[in-house]
Amino acid sequence: MLLWQNKNSRVAFRIALAGDYLPAAGLHPFARGWESMAAGLSKYFHDVDLSIVNLECPLDVESCAVRPKIGLGDTFAAPSASLEYLAPLRARIVGLANNHIYDYGAEGLQRTKQAIVQHAMIPLGSGCFLDEAPDVYVASTPLGVRIGFWAAACHLPELASRTRSGVEPATRARSRDAFASLKRLGAHLCIAFLHAGIEHTNRPDPNDVALMDDIVDFGFDIVAASHSHRIAGFRSTIGKTARAAFCFYGLGSLSSGIRYSELEHEGLIAVVGLDRDGDIAQIEMRPIQLSAEGWGTVPDPAAADRINDRFLLLSAEVADGSYKQHFYHDSSKDLVERQYRNLQAAYRAGGIPGVARMLSRIRLRHLNRAFYRAFGM
Repeated sequence: MLLWQNKNSRVAFRIALAGDYLPAAGLHPFARGWESMAAGLSKYFHDVDLSIVNLECPLDVESCAVRPKIGLGDTFAAPSASLEYLAPLRARIVGLANNHIYDYGAEGLQRTKQAIVQHAMIPLGSGCFLDEAPDVYVASTPLGVRIGFWAAACHLPELASRTRSGVEPATRARSRDAFASLKRLGAHLCIAFLHAGIEHTNRPDPNDVALMDDIVDFGFDIVAASHSHRIAGFRSTIGKTARAAFCFYGLGSLSSGIRYSELEHEGLIAVVGLDRDGDIAQIEMRPIQLSAEGWGTVPDPAAADRINDRFLLLSAEVADGSYKQHFYHDSSKDLVERQYRNLQAAYRAGGIPGVARMLSRIRLRHLNRAFYRAFGM
C-alpha cells in the first residue's frame, strides 16, 4: 500500500523497517532450518537494499544465569542460528533496545552481540553507559549518501545510567545527542527505531506519540516503534530540515512465538524509498500475517485488505486525536487485576523489597491509566 510519494522523484534505494522478531516460545523451524522459514516473507524484500528489525530476545545463553524479574513477565532466549532467518530479509541492522535483551544479564547481551556480528550484522541499542555517546550506526549506500540509525527504548528498568550500562534510553535529551552524533558521522537521512507502546492495545501511548513527534522536530526523518506486538497508525509531517518526515507508531511483529490475541497475528513493514540524493521519494506499507506457529507470511488479498484498513483507521484516529480515549480505554481494562498479580509476583520473587521496587517504577503514564479507570475520562 502506497502511503506517500514525491511524484518528482524516482526510487533508487529502499530501506525496510520491520517490527518484533521473537524466535522463542515455540517459534522453531525444527528440521527445516531457520533460513527456509523466511520463504513466506522473502518476496516482500526482493527490492529492498537493507533492513532493520527488533530482536526481542538474547541468543546463545545456555550457561548464563537468568536475571530475576520484578513482577510478571516471561524470559526468552534463542540460538544464534535464528539469525539465519533474517538473511533473506536483507537485515543488516538488528535492534536490541527492548525489554527482553537483558533476560540473561550483561553476559547474555554480550553473547547476543557477538552472534550478530558473526552473522555480518550490526547490533544496535544496548550495552552503553549514559555518559557515553549514543549507540548509533551510519550505513553507506551505493548512492554515495549515508543513512543513520539510532535504536532506543522507553520506560524500561534496564535503561542505561551513568553508573550502569544498559538499554539506550529514548529520551528527548538522548535523541538530540543521537541526531548530533549521526550528523557528525555524515548521515544525510536519520532513522530512530524505538521500543515504545504497551501491550493489549493497537493505540500508541500519548506520551510516546509526543516523544516521537519531538524526535522528528529534533531532526530525524523517520521514527518507527514496536513492542505491543500489534500494529498502530502513522503520521506524516514536515521535519526540522523542511523535508517530509514520518512517524510509525506500531509495526507489530515480523515473526513471533508470542501471540495473546488475534490482533497479534499482524505486522507491518515500512519500506522507505530514497531517490539518488538520499531524500525520501516514497513510503510504502506491506502487511504481514502471522501463521498459527507465529511465522510471518504474505497475506492473501482479503487479509491484506483487512490489515491495511485497520492501519488506515488507526492512522485516522491519530490524526483526529481520538486514539487517546481509545488507548486509555484499552489499557485500563483489567488494570487493577493485572497490577495486583504483578505485585503478588514481585512479592514472591523479592518479598517486601521486591514490592517496593515494583512501586518505584510507577510513572505518570500508569497514573493516567488508573485515572481513566476510576473516572472514565
